[in-house]
Amino acid sequence: MNTMEWIWLAIIFVFAFGATFFLTWFLSKYFLNKGIYGHDVHKATKPKVAEMGGVGFVIVMLVVIISCIFIYRDFWQHFTVAAIAILLVGLIGIWDDLKTLGAITKPFLLLIPSLPIIIWQLIANPSLVNEELMLFFPNPYLPLIGSIRITVIYWLLVPFAITVLSNSTNMLDVMNGSSPVTMMFVSGTAIISTIVLYVKGVVNVPGIVLSILLFSCLFAFFWFNRYPAKIFCGDTGSLTMGAMIALIAIFGRIELIIIIAMMPQIMNAFQIISSVRGFRERRQIKERPIKVLKDDKMAANPHRKAPLTLTRWIVAREPLKEFEIVSSMGLISFFSSLLGIATMLLIVIAM
Repeated sequence: MNTMEWIWLAIIFVFAFGATFFLTWFLSKYFLNKGIYGHDVHKATKPKVAEMGGVGFVIVMLVVIISCIFIYRDFWQHFTVAAIAILLVGLIGIWDDLKTLGAITKPFLLLIPSLPIIIWQLIANPSLVNEELMLFFPNPYLPLIGSIRITVIYWLLVPFAITVLSNSTNMLDVMNGSSPVTMMFVSGTAIISTIVLYVKGVVNVPGIVLSILLFSCLFAFFWFNRYPAKIFCGDTGSLTMGAMIALIAIFGRIELIIIIAMMPQIMNAFQIISSVRGFRERRQIKERPIKVLKDDKMAANPHRKAPLTLTRWIVAREPLKEFEIVSSMGLISFFSSLLGIATMLLIVIAM
């Protein structure tokens, strides 16, 4: 990577942070005035908090990704497909925030944004032999083994990448700052991994660019979503976070690394689905996983029908305040991200 490319990465980071910071500040006031808000149910007073804050960084992501089509002309196809996918996920998120999609409808619709990746791969490179025209490679890297070829399975898994990671991220967006904090660790892992693998000649530029873009947007958004939150990201934001990390995993060839770094989100999602016996919209679940006490501390709900969640596990021993729970989530995500980086180092050893 030459000096000019590093400068462009720095410009992307600064612009994405500044633009997201300003837009989030504006939307936190605008949406509240327009009646687009939710109640912070984890506080005794249940204050009004602006919703759909993710709209801000979705706009910033699209502006940057579309700009990258012209900045990184050798990889214009990656950024074109990424822009289409993020736009589709953002629209699905907005629809869900405004109209509330069904528990089965939402994951089904989130299969659609992955279609541009598959279609583009087939149209631009039907023979699948020209690596310069390939958006993804069906031979992921494994620790101490190196790359393995799973062509058929990989093609089947691509459609599920966005829907699984998007919904997993969405299911952990339960408290002030929980999504940006945990996903900043994941995107930080992606930045480190893509840069190291780029030096090794494995990863191309889009993986690094998208990782830095995601991290900078989350870093800016965190200042308004942290405890006590001035704005919620809504499904628009949480679904887009998951979609971005899925694109990074596919384009950056760091699939296993991202899966390991995302284990808190993934395990939380599978625990919820298994404990409520299938896909359920949160409004359909009568028993909440936790109960808010008078002092704003939260305790585990002992009811047998209460879903098992990461939050419920964290407060199982003793009641905790919201910022303590989010700090615990961040610590868990930090350790899973360290395991992701360790996985990356083991992959490097195998090369």
